Amino acid sequence: MSRDRGAFRHLWASPWTAWVGLRYLRAKKSSKFVSFITFLSVGSVAIGVMAIIVVLCVMDGFEKALDGRLVASDIHILVEPTAKVPGFDGGYVPLQAFQATPGSTFLAKDPRVLAVSPVLSTQAILRTERSVAGVELKGITDERLARLKPHVVESLDPATLTPAEREEVGRLPGLFVGKELAYTVGVIPGEQLTLVSPTEMEGPMGSVPRLKRFFVEGIFEAGELEDEVHTVFSRAPAVQAFLRRHDVASSWEVTLQHYERATEVAGDLRAGTPGFTVRDWKDLNASLFGSLKLERLAMFLILVFIVVVASFNIVTTLSLSVIEKKREISILKAMGARHGQVGAVFLSQGLFIGGVGVGLGAALAGIICLFLAKTDIVQLPDVYYDRTLPVNFVPGYFLGVMLCALSITLLAGIVPTRRAVKLHPLEGIRGGGA
Repeated sequence: MSRDRGAFRHLWASPWTAWVGLRYLRAKKSSKFVSFITFLSVGSVAIGVMAIIVVLCVMDGFEKALDGRLVASDIHILVEPTAKVPGFDGGYVPLQAFQATPGSTFLAKDPRVLAVSPVLSTQAILRTERSVAGVELKGITDERLARLKPHVVESLDPATLTPAEREEVGRLPGLFVGKELAYTVGVIPGEQLTLVSPTEMEGPMGSVPRLKRFFVEGIFEAGELEDEVHTVFSRAPAVQAFLRRHDVASSWEVTLQHYERATEVAGDLRAGTPGFTVRDWKDLNASLFGSLKLERLAMFLILVFIVVVASFNIVTTLSLSVIEKKREISILKAMGARHGQVGAVFLSQGLFIGGVGVGLGAALAGIICLFLAKTDIVQLPDVYYDRTLPVNFVPGYFLGVMLCALSITLLAGIVPTRRAVKLHPLEGIRGGGA
């Protein structure tokens, strides 16, 4: 181990060792095979580094694109009541229950908060003339609806309706349906549908389900498949009339000026809302982000093995170089070269091979990432929202992968270096050179 440290020290303290090591890498008639193995070593390291960086940048691009879609619905923090809240009834609590908490005052005064919206939600069955679907109906305030409308891609144009249709639609509450759900059940703006609540009410003939007619006022695109398939919105008074519940809420949605601060604000809010569960958008999608992190780590470890395998080529190259240069090693030792200086000669060869491979791989990765970001040559299937590969340039990935690869290639040079250091001067002179 002390000899290894000496080789590393002399690699910087004795510049001539690097010069000698690079001369040993030059091709001669008797060392064509060594030069070929050197070329393979450089190429293997370059391919490994390139693959790691490109994969990490693409996966980070997917995560950033996913972040943008997850916060497109403006639900940065979700506050939900528990059974500990006074007045809790089947998931609903009086509006005053949250307004009486210190957390409500905190949100009203915090400059990081853009809006706080009470939501009255329930599970329901959406029924059309052609199909049915299970949905979550959310009754929202006009302020929350104003933030939803920028995401509406199709809306009802009253000019397209006859006077009779316009009068009939005017008597019904409007409903905003997700794009995917609208495609699944086959509805368009202006079409009427029925919502059936699983909560029964007493009628003349016994218990009957709650029914209410709505018309499709608009179709929104949330950016997240789950919301577009299972969530529909209507104005709060319409949902209150549907459920026969007034002045209650099932949750509160907090929208921030900058969604990146959701974790910070949620942490401050928890202390002021006893009895309520506070979750930010990352907590709401914790399993998804956990899967992405695990997948990224697994891909990184798998691709690192490419560099590890490439380092075996470096071991082979340096081992052949030691065998070929026995006479030269003996002459250096006879002239007074220390063990560490001899080791540094061959360690510099490994550093050169690794450095060229790492630099070439990083350059190729940058070119490929730039090419993927600027072109749409790679087309993804329809199941993805992004039809092209999203790429995010992260300088830390380039630097971290390059340092990791250089460390692996340097470690690969230790075994051949030890062999060169242990060589006795007389053994090389008597045995002759290759």
